[in-house]
This record gives sequence, C-alpha cells and structure tokens, in this order.
Amino acid sequence: MRAAIPILAIVAATLAGPLSAQTNGRFLSLTDPATPYVEQLIRSGIMRDPDPLTRPLRRADVARALAEVDTTPLGKALRGMVRRLLVELTPPAGDSARWLIDATAGALAASDARRDPVRPATDSAGLYPQGGMEFVLELPRLTLVTSPRIDNRLKYDPDYHGKKDRFVAGRASEAYLAASWRYFEVFFGTMDRNWGPTEADGLLLSATPYNFDHLMLRFGPQRLRLELVATQLDPLPLWDTSQPVNRYLSIHRLAVQPSQRLAFSLTESAVYAQTGGIPRSFEPWYLNPLNLFLLSQEDGATTSNALMGADVTWRPRGTLRLAAQGYLDDFQVDRRVPTDREPPGYGVTLNASGGLRGGLIGWSLLYTRVSNLAYRTPANEEQHSFRGVGLGRNYADYDQATARATATAAPDLLLGAELTWLRQGQGDLRARYPAESLYAATPTIFEGVVERTVRVAATGRWTPRSWLFVNADLGRHLVRNAGHVDGSRGDRWVWRVQVAARRRFGGRLSW
Repeated sequence: MRAAIPILAIVAATLAGPLSAQTNGRFLSLTDPATPYVEQLIRSGIMRDPDPLTRPLRRADVARALAEVDTTPLGKALRGMVRRLLVELTPPAGDSARWLIDATAGALAASDARRDPVRPATDSAGLYPQGGMEFVLELPRLTLVTSPRIDNRLKYDPDYHGKKDRFVAGRASEAYLAASWRYFEVFFGTMDRNWGPTEADGLLLSATPYNFDHLMLRFGPQRLRLELVATQLDPLPLWDTSQPVNRYLSIHRLAVQPSQRLAFSLTESAVYAQTGGIPRSFEPWYLNPLNLFLLSQEDGATTSNALMGADVTWRPRGTLRLAAQGYLDDFQVDRRVPTDREPPGYGVTLNASGGLRGGLIGWSLLYTRVSNLAYRTPANEEQHSFRGVGLGRNYADYDQATARATATAAPDLLLGAELTWLRQGQGDLRARYPAESLYAATPTIFEGVVERTVRVAATGRWTPRSWLFVNADLGRHLVRNAGHVDGSRGDRWVWRVQVAARRRFGGRLSW
C-alpha cells in the first residue's frame, strides 16, 4: 500500500483539471551534454538563472530564459552558443503528446573510477565502455522518462554499491514520472538533485548518492513554494548489533525568489529509524511539508537526526553573484542540560561568481567547510547517508577553497582552469560517534593527521556536432600527509577523457 501512494498521487493529479498554466515537467539532467554550456551562460551573466538554488532545471524554463537573451551585443562565439542551445532545448510548438528516444554510445578513459576528480580513487585506471538509451514520453500534463545505461566505470567506483561482479555494470541514471502545473508539482522516481548554490554540492541534498528514488511534492508558484522530498533509505544496524533497521528520510524547504537578483530558502532534513525495538515506517509528521520536524522531535512524538539549513544567492550589480549555504546540528544553546554537550556539527559554503570580457569568461570562487562530526549522531542508523554515501556531502572534517575560470572559445567549445586547496582530517560521517566522556577532547574540525591537497587542472567541453561530444579533464595533485600519514607524499596526475556519440529519434503522437 505504501508503494502505491506516490503512483496514486500522480495519477490523481494528472486526471484532475488544470490548476493553472501548464509547465513542461522534463528536466535537463546534470549529466546532459548541454548542461555545462547552460551553466557557463548563467555564470557569466549572459542568461538569467531560472531557479538559482535548484538543480536540475526544467528544459522548458531554460529555453524560455535563452529566448530572453539579447544577442545583439554578444560576440560570435556567444551568439552561436545561444542559438545552438535554443535549437537543442526549445520544445515543439503546441500542446500535443511527443515521444523521444535518445541513444548514446562511447567510452571513458580515466586515471581512476570516482566521479569526483578532486578526490580520486586508487588503482582503478582504465578504459570504460559507456552507453544507454533514454526514452521520453511527454503528455499535456505528464512526463515519463527512463534512461537505462551501461557504465563499466561503476564496477570500480568506491561510491557505487550496486552489482559489480558482472561483465558489465549499469544503472538507471533517470527514471521518473512528473506532473507539473504552475502551483503544484508531483514527482516520483530517480534523478540527481542539488539544493543550494550551484557551484558546490548541497549540504543537505546533493547529487552525490547514486540511484536515489524518491517522492517530491511542490506547492505554490516557482517564486514562493514549499517542497518536500521523502524516501526510504538503506537499512543500517544499530551499533554493537548485526540486525539492520529500516531508515527513512524527509527533507523540506521554503524557497523564495522575490526578484531576479535575490533568492533564499530555509531547509530542514530528518533521518529517522527504528528505536527501542519498535518498527517504524513513513510517519505523517515527517510527510507534512508545513510541519517543523524539530518540534515534532522535541514534543516527544519521535526521535530523528534533524538538520537545519539556509541558502541565499544575490546579484548586487552587473554579473556578480554572491551565494552562501549553511547547516547546523548539535549547536548548543541550553547549557542547563548537563548531558547536552555534543560537539557542534555544521557545514558552510561561500561562493562568488561572475563574467568578464562581455561574458566570454565565467569565473567562480568557492570556500566550503564541514565539521568533524557532521551528519552523524550517537545512533548509527541516523547518519545522513544512503548506501554509505552522504546525502549531502560525502565527506566530513574538511575545508576546501576553489577558483575556477571557463572561457567560451567557440560556440561549441569551453576551456577551463581550476585551482583547489583541500584540507582533510580523519573524521568520517560513517564513523562511530565519540563517547560522552570524549566530547571535550573531540576537535570541532581536523581530527588526527590532516591530509593537504593542491590541485591544478585544465578542462575542456567540445561538441563539434550535435551527435558528438568530448569532455576532458587533466589535473596535477600535490598531496602532503597522504593517507593521513605524517610526512608522506602522494603526488599524482588525475585525468579523464570521455567521447560519446548520440542519435535521436522522436515525433508527435496522434491518438
């Protein structure tokens, strides 16, 4: 019965009369070849950001923002990029049913198999075949997407916990149903999401975990809305036991965009699981987008790992954008409770970005910090993770500063440079929480030997034809205290080159 609830909600919403003007529900995925070009236009100030604190964007929203761009003052490269993206993303006119099949085939050659080049894996260099099919059906108020893919890199990625002992590996990178109107949206399926400033992974919800099936509801217009994401997480055992218990996640936020220059949101996340031997399932107080999860916990109705966050992005002038995100957990305010002395858990991100040379160059500066005990509590089953991977950040006990610049060299070519400085302590969001007697001796950040990494990298994105795209990344990592061993060195080259071809088939449906 629980599994049928999301499907029934979508069917009921779809069959109901329209609430207001229809919006197309298909998303521009974070891995789509067009995404880096869209982000470059947004970062450099050429194009407005349809939803500054949310990724992915809807394809129809991106197309509308592109159509608003005045290309008269732009150079040849930027004008060509806008035209190419408009052709790529603008849906056919009319309110009819459409179908699309998007086939891709290619390969990735890489020095390691992890997605994040800043934190490469070891002993996993190789050539990995990749390919897949995306099937799309767009109806007047309903979008269906499924994208099964083969990716042999997954067999060696330490962050992927699917089937790895077969000749080929793969997953459904996207598989969802979405019904969308002006004031209401319902989504069920799997898709990478990121909440917060776009230059970094979100602190509470990001695209880090693989195959994240969930139910998402939106209430209200785009500029003033409530959103709720709910899912069942993988079972985890309590400490000192081998018996796993079911775990659940609810995360909701209030997102406000009063103008094109300002947007902010308030977010609350709760991971809850069986306690005291009493089985738990989805609970109504964690499915109510208007409720405060922390108050439900304090009222004694339940126990959970509740995290509070806030985001803001602001364009004070020209192309300059300033953004920030933060979250708090175990921040002590009541010193009268003698046992309430847990070290603070928190994360913060500061970001600035903009454009130079008439938008030909987009730049960004980023600083982020996540504390030692972030995302975990004394209860193992309440850690903020899915299949061993963080739901927001996948690492704790670190800070990172990154400077990036990306130039539009041609309508189909982006060239980038990156400089990153990373300090990583030995704290781990999957590790056991320290005993109460050790609270005073537990550092807020940088436990043990701190590994230090300097990364200097160059990147390229090239789409010479509509059916061919190439991605490349080459970086030199200078590592001190490698593996958290004092004085050790771990310098290495980190590189990856992806080449893929695609073929599309599609058209209108007549009934």
